Amino acid sequence: MSIRFSRLGHVLASAGAAIGVANLVIFPYRVHYFGGSAYILAFVAFTLLMGIPLMVLENAMGKRRGTDAVAAFEWPGASRNWKLVAWLGILTAIMVASFYLVLAGWTLEYVWKYLTDYATVAATPAAPAFGAAIGDIPRALLFTGLFTALVSLVCSRELYAGIERLGKFAMPLLGILLIFLIVSLPLLRPEAVDYGNLLKFDWRGLFVPTANRELGILHALGQAFFSLGLGAVSMLTFAAHADRDTDVLRAAPQIVHLDTVVAVLGALLVVPLLGGVEGDIYGGPPLVFINLVEIFKTYGPAAQWVGLLFFFLLGVAILTSAVSLFEPALRTFTERYGWERSWGGPVIGLVVFILAVPVVISCSPDGPDWLTNFAAMGDPGLGYFNFLLEWFGSISLLVGELLLCWFLLKVWGLPAFFAELEYGGHPVTVADRQRLSFQFRYVIPIGIILLLLAKAWTML
Repeated sequence: MSIRFSRLGHVLASAGAAIGVANLVIFPYRVHYFGGSAYILAFVAFTLLMGIPLMVLENAMGKRRGTDAVAAFEWPGASRNWKLVAWLGILTAIMVASFYLVLAGWTLEYVWKYLTDYATVAATPAAPAFGAAIGDIPRALLFTGLFTALVSLVCSRELYAGIERLGKFAMPLLGILLIFLIVSLPLLRPEAVDYGNLLKFDWRGLFVPTANRELGILHALGQAFFSLGLGAVSMLTFAAHADRDTDVLRAAPQIVHLDTVVAVLGALLVVPLLGGVEGDIYGGPPLVFINLVEIFKTYGPAAQWVGLLFFFLLGVAILTSAVSLFEPALRTFTERYGWERSWGGPVIGLVVFILAVPVVISCSPDGPDWLTNFAAMGDPGLGYFNFLLEWFGSISLLVGELLLCWFLLKVWGLPAFFAELEYGGHPVTVADRQRLSFQFRYVIPIGIILLLLAKAWTML
């Protein structure tokens, strides 16, 4: 029974875990609104400054114990309360999965529509069509359940046959589909693409607050955390599947760079399409299911295949990241409580699906007000969806990373951390030690605290 990733399998599976909706939807939207290439440059800078060190830390912690996330926080002489950080990460991953798979269900439904009933897609305005799709609770639950079952199936297989094989297949496929669409769409309809908003370099878009008191520079900082899937112990858990002598200082940047490349390719695909949109450009899921669907319709005879390829691409990205949300809980329960992957994956899938039911209901106009406007976060509707997105998809991840840095500095200690990086004969230079020490002591905690303060500011 294989319980370890190959070296390539670890990098590709981890990159697949990081790559998802944030790369193909959220990042392009923010590039469009917050300064074009200036936003891209800020994002890349923050990724290098904070994303890579945190990826190194999670990978080093995971491979050191080689078991599960909770074991990574068990330390001689340390308080047992540190294990709560791991359980927070596991809870965060499960709650993120509960709304992420609802979005996956919508994506799967659109793949089905483009395959079997494109005439209706073409004839119906995208906004009411999307409203009808998310308002049909039984149908939304069906597609959410089907996607959840697919994720459960992958996770129930042994490591090589499941997650590693998915990464080795899906990551090249993702790159091929992205590049194919980037090249083919301008050739099919040159007048539909406008690269002006992508190529502009507007620093004001980063530093001038919006009407909602949002700052582009803080979004770029947050994207460097959220795009990489850090804070939910997913990367830590995947590293627990890697060999102990893995060169983390080499593997972690490879994971981060793959994620960054896909984000930039996502912007190169989506942002030029938004230049000719008449009316509102939506953030989040409506950008895909309303704006892009209307854009795809303008491609005439190729419209069906353009839309189908895009939604298939989005589905692949969601699948590779969704398995990483199941894995922290699955690995912990198999290591600590004797679960088998063959039935543990479906059990976790069932739990996530049950948790997804109120999310689906909150997106329907027929849902009760306490869900559609949960915590006064309906916009209108989607209240509970938005609540989970904000608290577990953002704030909980930041708190988890801040506690991880604190654990490194107060319990593990930088000397022992550097010794782990050197395990297997991998040298850590004086410059690396100085840089990482400064980043973990000052740069990363300050960045996280700024983001948390910004969250509080926008909520007031």
